[in-house]
Amino acid sequence: MKHRGLLVAALVLLGVAVLVGLFLATFQRRDVVEPTPASGAAQTNPLFALEQTLRDMGEPAASLTTLDPRQVPLRPGDTVLVGADAGRIDADTAARLAAWVREGGHLLLAPDAGARAPVFAALGLLDPRPSTFGCSRLGDGKKAASLCGLRFRLKPAAASKADAAIGNTDGGYLFARTALGRGHVSLLASFAPLERQQLKQAEAQRFAWRLLAPNRGRGQIYLIHALDGQPFLKLLATRGWPALLALAALLAAWVAMRSARLGPLLPAPAPHRRALLEHVQAAGEFLYRRDGGRSLHQLACQAVLARLRRRDPASVRLNGEALYARLAERGGLAAGQVAQAFQSPANAQAFRASLFTLARLRSRP
Repeated sequence: MKHRGLLVAALVLLGVAVLVGLFLATFQRRDVVEPTPASGAAQTNPLFALEQTLRDMGEPAASLTTLDPRQVPLRPGDTVLVGADAGRIDADTAARLAAWVREGGHLLLAPDAGARAPVFAALGLLDPRPSTFGCSRLGDGKKAASLCGLRFRLKPAAASKADAAIGNTDGGYLFARTALGRGHVSLLASFAPLERQQLKQAEAQRFAWRLLAPNRGRGQIYLIHALDGQPFLKLLATRGWPALLALAALLAAWVAMRSARLGPLLPAPAPHRRALLEHVQAAGEFLYRRDGGRSLHQLACQAVLARLRRRDPASVRLNGEALYARLAERGGLAAGQVAQAFQSPANAQAFRASLFTLARLRSRP
């Protein structure tokens, strides 16, 4: 037994040694990079990659969600890229941007909001004539980045001052950079080549570098990837008034529907009697639910007979039809109706009819 145990232990050790040897012979240590989904600022800010690239190249860049003068103190030589909907820029901010461009700023916009937007009206560059959708490759390779979007048109004076463009005056532009005062305005059909993963392509990087050329190295670069909207109450008052009217109409209809049930249907009893009446009503409802009203009916019948014996002692000897006839004669009712009133009620309707008849008999002298 002892030798057998040693043999088993030796075999186990040998197996472990073989497994360790195989692992060491086949194991290869190497680094593997696994891409993960974007999170944080990289997920919410489409211009985050452009911002980090510019910072790595020594350019002062900042991503913001506002054009507030306290956070964006515009100076000549600065660059502002508005990647958000330019139509959300109010008239005061649009006038401030236009004055800053004329003093030497560089403004980049996507004219998808139309020529009537405050910022484009202040700049006075866009021709309101409609145009078509188009695409243009930014390089020669098969996988080169493309600039796609709705083409726009420039006014003749602005088109004559354009120093870089993709497109022409006849078919419209996908990109155009024109001088305005001492500054420049760059209009793009879309900022997609500068956003997220698109910036990995060399053609998109070169395009972004040329796009920022007018003021590159002269001042701060502001990347506006979103714009804070108007206060909710102001937006509701200016654009949500149809919904407010509809809600007001629904509220008025609901009040009109419910108003018929407001207040008591019958005059309220006197305050000093209300508690007694409610107590009597509750007691009656309890007795009716307990046995279907039979006990209440029996008590009512006994009360009528007791009153009859006090008023007409001779009726004590009467029973059945004779008794019903005497009651009918005294109450001025039909004998059949009186007989039916003394029968046990089969349902709520019969119970009410019986009590009504018994109450009339009891009230007679």
